[in-house]
Amino acid sequence: MKNDIIKKLPNIERSELNKYFSKIDLEDYPELDNYSWEDCHKGSMGAGDLFLTSELAKKMNLKEGIRILELGAGNCLSSIYLAKKYDVEVFAADLYVNPNSNWEKIKEENVEDNVIPIKMDARDIPFPENYFDIVFSMNSYFYFGTDDSYSPYLLNFIKANGLICIASPCFAEEFKSSIPEEFLFDLPDNLESYLIHSPDWWENHFQKMGLVKIIECSEHPKGREFWLDSIRWRIKSGDKMEDFMQDIIILLKDEKNLLSYFTLIAEKNA
Repeated sequence: MKNDIIKKLPNIERSELNKYFSKIDLEDYPELDNYSWEDCHKGSMGAGDLFLTSELAKKMNLKEGIRILELGAGNCLSSIYLAKKYDVEVFAADLYVNPNSNWEKIKEENVEDNVIPIKMDARDIPFPENYFDIVFSMNSYFYFGTDDSYSPYLLNFIKANGLICIASPCFAEEFKSSIPEEFLFDLPDNLESYLIHSPDWWENHFQKMGLVKIIECSEHPKGREFWLDSIRWRIKSGDKMEDFMQDIIILLKDEKNLLSYFTLIAEKNA
């Protein structure tokens, strides 16, 4: 049946895909009671953004005055949520999204005293050392953080006992050789696919230098659901089918549920 669906792509009725791509149930996220399912996706640049943000926020001991650097903030959905919900200060850093457009969103949400949008390369952080209580990154850390030298660099900007909190795509287990062709989803160069790793890989990546204590690092129990939910949104929102057809094919072929999401919280050593 799924192979028949794949053969029809991209010329398929969108409604025919819905039964394969379920929506996240907002009843599981009471902290998002002011958001509709559509609100959780509009402007999002990756799967599960607000769902994962709301979950991680409850584990970060947030309180007024906490200073957060969000790396790869995109369109500021997570930054705005954190500011409104917890009255924290967030520097929303992104290399590609214009901070002027983000500033307009921030003003519309009345959090201009809490969220500061900046254009910034995550590898060139223009802040003093020990400046942030938390570095937070949603759907982006794997783009710049797989190099062994990056985490020690980033930790310079985090206070002692401060946190790194990450949620990103993962494979449920590390491939022992080359990634199988059916999991190469960023054609034609496939570079992004090779930056995705398993939770065990990420735990070792952070732990091996002895600079942090791992509080948690694991595959999220809804990891696959976030992917399915994201595709469901793209089906509904009218995105060009060719732009996410490869993701559809991978998820339909992924019978072992290897494509997933992980979360990591690490505490900087004192």
